[in-house]
Amino acid sequence: MRLFFALVPDEALRLALGERARALAAALGGRAVPAHNVHLTLAFLGEVERARVPALHDILDAMPRDGFALALDCVGEWPRAGVAWIAPRIVPAPLAVLHAALAAALRVQGFAVEARPFHPHITLVRRPSRRLADAPADRLTWRVGRLSLMRTDTAGGAVRYREDAVVTLA
Repeated sequence: MRLFFALVPDEALRLALGERARALAAALGGRAVPAHNVHLTLAFLGEVERARVPALHDILDAMPRDGFALALDCVGEWPRAGVAWIAPRIVPAPLAVLHAALAAALRVQGFAVEARPFHPHITLVRRPSRRLADAPADRLTWRVGRLSLMRTDTAGGAVRYREDAVVTLA
């Protein structure tokens, strides 16, 4: 099973981000991320044996439950990764705390954790054919209210991300 932890926007914000993705793809070329796949990855795990999934559910249950506001107010591109994204210019403290707690819990359970610094973002376009300089974006405010253990479903040849387990952030 291919798994990752993510923050998942509510339906209205997912649809708004899906619209932004389509507009950005029209300007840059590439493939817009569909609204139903919009998320902010906190920790990518990759292939995980089924026997280890209960440990991930335990980690999810033990995470801080503080909700927070996240301003998505900057767009940019990582050419080597082949993505254009939207992100916060300022990472709120509760997001940094949540990410650090998740990384520490994963390490304790023997899961590999990304060594690079955390740069929270939402991928909007894959493989853009034209460059995009980092720039301010029309601000979208997200009241982050849920943390999910996600799985990648490739049934029927299309990639779709599904929530395997969810906790509510208050």
